[in-house]
Amino acid sequence: MTAPPGPLPSLPRRVLVVLNPMGGTSEPATLGTLIEKQFAAAGVAYQLYETTGDDDFPALVGEALAAGCELVVVAGGDGTVSLVAGPLVGTGVPLAILPVGTANVLARELGIPADPEAALALVTGPHQLRTLDAMDLGDRYALLQVGVGLDALMIRDTEREAKRRFGRQAYLLTLLAKLGSHRAQRFSLVVDGQRLRPLAWQVLVANAGTLGMRPLRWGPNIRPDDGTLDLCLFAGRTLANLGRLIRFIVVQRQFSGTLVRYLPVRESVTIATEPPLPVQADGEIIGVTPVQVRLHAQALPVIVPPPGG
Repeated sequence: MTAPPGPLPSLPRRVLVVLNPMGGTSEPATLGTLIEKQFAAAGVAYQLYETTGDDDFPALVGEALAAGCELVVVAGGDGTVSLVAGPLVGTGVPLAILPVGTANVLARELGIPADPEAALALVTGPHQLRTLDAMDLGDRYALLQVGVGLDALMIRDTEREAKRRFGRQAYLLTLLAKLGSHRAQRFSLVVDGQRLRPLAWQVLVANAGTLGMRPLRWGPNIRPDDGTLDLCLFAGRTLANLGRLIRFIVVQRQFSGTLVRYLPVRESVTIATEPPLPVQADGEIIGVTPVQVRLHAQALPVIVPPPGG
């Protein structure tokens, strides 16, 4: 793991704030007032942009950087965060996250407070920078995970209204409804040049271990800044096997057998299926298989709480 580079050397003079008004249950007007108050008190100039669903984030971020932007703040869920973060990869310009989406998995992975006011206070108060790896999908980046299997079906079939009403529990309700009918699939994988043909319930390329709800994790020792991705293969043929896999995820207790495999990805992995299956990246459906994921190590500095904070 690479040591964090430390805090910002000084308060940023120019900030781009990207706000998703449809994210989670927070009111955009309330967030806007909070942001204005925080930055006005610190003497920081900022541009506020509200997403529309038809956004050109590379152009937006590129124009902001050309104008001297020194920090980008994202108020939204994991999907919005990854879309805005993509154009920052490799630039050295840091990202700050206001977790106002449904799951907010990346914020919880990094220890960023769930309260938007406390998260925003990190920008102008004590903090550190943690430089994350990123997953290059060709036309966008992901920071958390890319999955094919139960997770993608759950995300695809969870309605927005259910997410607004039940929050993260909406995903769990959809997952439970899918368990009885889901079947293992034959996958064609190429992992750093090695070809595999596993039969699996779920294939996941993980850059972070956190799932949507604590204490669930995809597996132990999965970190977003260690210079390696983790390919997680959840295998088995029967519902009993699936039950054992769910128990493993909940209690994180390894058991004998080959139902769970972890392979390091140091360069790239390609996932293919026949027929094509949905693919999710950071909680958003991005298309269907095949999908190729390339590692971009040490790609993006993100503001996180200071040690002991």
